[in-house]
Amino acid sequence: MAWETKACRRRQQLAAQIPDEWQLPLPLQSEALVDVRIIAEKSGILDSLDIEITRSSNCDILAKIRKSQWSCERVMLAFCKRAAIAHQLVNCVTNFLMEEALETAREHDRYFADTGQVTGPLHGLPISVKDCLDVAGHETTSGLVSRIGLIARDDALVIRCLRQAGAIPFVKTNLAQATLLVESTNNVFGLVTNPCNRRLSAGGSSGGEGALVALFGSPLGVCTDGGGSVRLPAAWNGVYGFKPSATRIPGLGSRGVGYSDSNLGCTGVIANDIETLVLFASSTLGACPWENDADCVPMPWNSSVRARSKLRLGLLFDDGITHLTPPVLRVLRETQEKLAGAGHEVMVLDWSDLHVRGSRIIFTMYTQEGGVGVKEALDMSGEPPVPRLATGWSERPLTPIEIWRNHRARKQLRLDYLERWKRLDLDAIITAPSPHPAPPHGHYITTALSAIYNLLDYPCCIVPAGEVDLVKDVASEAWYAETPYDRIPDFPYDFGDGELKSLYKGPHIFANSPLSLQIVGLPWQEELCLLISKHIDDIIHSE
Repeated sequence: MAWETKACRRRQQLAAQIPDEWQLPLPLQSEALVDVRIIAEKSGILDSLDIEITRSSNCDILAKIRKSQWSCERVMLAFCKRAAIAHQLVNCVTNFLMEEALETAREHDRYFADTGQVTGPLHGLPISVKDCLDVAGHETTSGLVSRIGLIARDDALVIRCLRQAGAIPFVKTNLAQATLLVESTNNVFGLVTNPCNRRLSAGGSSGGEGALVALFGSPLGVCTDGGGSVRLPAAWNGVYGFKPSATRIPGLGSRGVGYSDSNLGCTGVIANDIETLVLFASSTLGACPWENDADCVPMPWNSSVRARSKLRLGLLFDDGITHLTPPVLRVLRETQEKLAGAGHEVMVLDWSDLHVRGSRIIFTMYTQEGGVGVKEALDMSGEPPVPRLATGWSERPLTPIEIWRNHRARKQLRLDYLERWKRLDLDAIITAPSPHPAPPHGHYITTALSAIYNLLDYPCCIVPAGEVDLVKDVASEAWYAETPYDRIPDFPYDFGDGELKSLYKGPHIFANSPLSLQIVGLPWQEELCLLISKHIDDIIHSE
C-alpha cells in the first residue's frame, strides 16, 4: 500500500472518532477564523458544567472529586468534549481513547464509593500523551507512516507512574515527524496550528500538547524535550512547561528514532499552572520509577526545599547567535524591572562565549550519526521528510574519534558553565526560550536558546509573560542596523541571525503570539527551579 493511502486512511479513522453531536457548526470551522481560543465556549457543544470543569485549576478539580462534587466520569466527559473541539480547530490529536478513559473513570468512581479512598494524588485527572510515548493497547506513531498500526504492549513508565497516582490517559497528541523538528507537522496527521493565531506555529515537537492545553482541552500533557520540544510549544501557545534533568523523570517507553546521545532528551510536562507541573513531578516520583528504569535516578521529590528570600538572578539577553526580537526583548526588560522592584538582585549576563560553544557542540550531536535512524524510519514506508527535516542530516556520520572529542567538549562546557554560575552565586537564570515569538509556519529560526540547556542538562520552566503588542513592539532602525551574528554552519536545520532580521517585518506578523520566560536551574534541583519559577510568576502577574 502506498504511504499516501495508508496515511489518508489513518486520518479518516481519526475523524470518525469524534461523535456527530460534537462536530463544530460549519461557520466555526471557517479557515478565516484566526484566533480560536473562545470558539469552544461559543460552539453550543459544551454546557455550563463542561466549561466550569475545563476552566478550573487541577487543584480545584481534584478537590471537588474528593468532595464528591464532581465524579471522575463527569470530569472525563467534559475534557473529551473539549479535546474533540480543540482538534477540529488546530489538529492537535492523533488518537481519542474516550471509551477506555470513560470506563476507567467509572472504575475510579466505584472504588471511591466503595472505599471512601482515592486511588492516588491525581485520582480521576485526565491526561493527554504525546504520540511518541507508549500507552498500552494503542498506537505509537511518532508521526511516521511506517509506525501506523504498531500497538504498544505496555505503558511508558511515566504513564504507568501517573496511572498509579490515579491519572487517566484520554488522548494522544500530534507532534513533529519523528519528533525531530520545531514545527509539529508530519505526513500522517498533518500540521498543528496555534490557537492564538492559526497562521502561526504551535511549536514542536510537542505542538499538539501545547495547543490542546492552551485550549483547555487537557489539564496535563505528558511530553518529551530533546532541544526545546516541551518549552517552545508551551511558550508559543502561552502555557506553562517544564523540562527536568534528563534522568529525573523516567524515559522508558518513549519511541524516538535517533542514534545520538540519549542524555539530551527527557520527559516533561505542559499545563496551565505551575502547581500542575509540581503535581506531575511529585506524583511520578512518588511511584519510585527507578525501581523499573535503571537510567532513572533514585531521587524522591523533596517538598521541603526552600528558596532564599532575596534571589540572585542572572538575566541573559544575548547568546551570541541571534539578537532577540523587540517583543522578546521588551518582556525580559519588563521582568528585570519588576523583579528588581520586588527586592531581588538581577544581573545581566554576558555569557555569549559559552552559548556559542554549546550550540556548536549540541548541533553536532544532533547529527553525529548522519541521520541514519530517521532515514531508516522514512525508507520503511517510502514517505518523504517534511520541510526542515531533511536539511538536518549531516553529510556523513562522524567518526568515533570525532564523537569522542565533541563529548569531551561538552564535559568541559558543563564545568565552565557551572563555575561561572557558582562564581556569581546565582539562584536561577532568566532568558527567552527562543529569539522570536511564535513564528509563521515553517519559519522558526533556531533552538539555540533552548537546546543549550539539554546539553547542560539543566531543568527549565516556561512561564507566560505577556503577548505581542502591535504598538510597543515595532522594531527600531537601530535594531535592523545591528550587524547579524555569524550563522553556525554545523546545523543547517536551523537558520541564523540574518534570517531572523528578515523574519521580523513587524509585530503584525506575530499578532496574538504569547511571550514567555525560560527559568533555568541547576541539575537535580527541579524542586528549587519550580519554586523560584512560581515566585517569579507571582511577581510578574501581581498587577
